[in-house]
Order: sequence, then structure tokens, then C-alpha cells
Amino acid sequence: MSLVLASTNPRLTFIRDIIVATVVMVCLYGLALNVQFQWLQIPGYLLIVGFDVLEVTFGSAGANYYLLFALYLMGLGILGALLAHRLRERASERALSWWRVGVASALAMVGVLSLLFALFVLIGTSQRTPVLITIATSLILFALAGWLAGIGRK
Repeated sequence: MSLVLASTNPRLTFIRDIIVATVVMVCLYGLALNVQFQWLQIPGYLLIVGFDVLEVTFGSAGANYYLLFALYLMGLGILGALLAHRLRERASERALSWWRVGVASALAMVGVLSLLFALFVLIGTSQRTPVLITIATSLILFALAGWLAGIGRK
């Protein structure tokens, strides 16, 4: 294992977590575009919906859509790295692989986006099906994140 991956330097650990979380976000987006199994597309579409909400709030990205979407994914990666830092503090007594905490934090971030989307749909419309689907998606993502982070294990 290389020195960078096994480092206990907090700055290097944070940068590594940003990279891992951002790569997971990009992979979830890639699944939404390239996989025909609809259940695997949902997390990527939630990322797109989150960006669309930002576009509605701050104005259209226009010709800079892909650049701003990449920055959005990187911003989510940074938030995921902050969450990974908290998860790592709680899991300090357990020996977890460095990548597991980063992936868990990214999945938890998308789970949060999913719950926010469900809340906005629930408040804004009378549609229940999207709410149930996104709540189920967030619960699955939280369960995967908890499993990867070793939450509940002794």
C-alpha cells in the first residue's frame, strides 16, 4: 500500500476522501446514463435533479452546464469528505479500509439528496409514488453506507 493511501496525515486523508466521494458521485451519474436497469439509475437521476434545483434557484448554466455540473459533483464530494471525517472519528476503534469510509459518505450524501427530493415532492404535489421510491432509495443508500462504514458492528 502506498504512503499516500495509508497516510494518517489529516490533510491527505481529506483529499483522498474528496477524490473517493467524487468518483462515487461520477459513477452513480454514469450508471444513470448507461445502465438500463431502472433501480440503478435512480441515484444518478437524483444527482441531476439536485443540480436542476440549483439551476432553478441561481439561473440556467447554459453553455457552462457540464463544467458547473462537474463542480457540483466535486462540491458533493467535498461534503462527502466532511461526512467521511465524522464517520472516521466514530469508527476509529475499528480497522476499516480507507476506501470504505469514502464510499459510505458518498452514498449517504446521495441518500440525503433523495430525502430532500422526497420532502419537496411531498410538500409541492399530491404525488406519492415518487416520494415512496425516493424514500426507499435513501433507505437502501443509508443501509449500504452504514454497512460500508461498519456502523452497528462491534
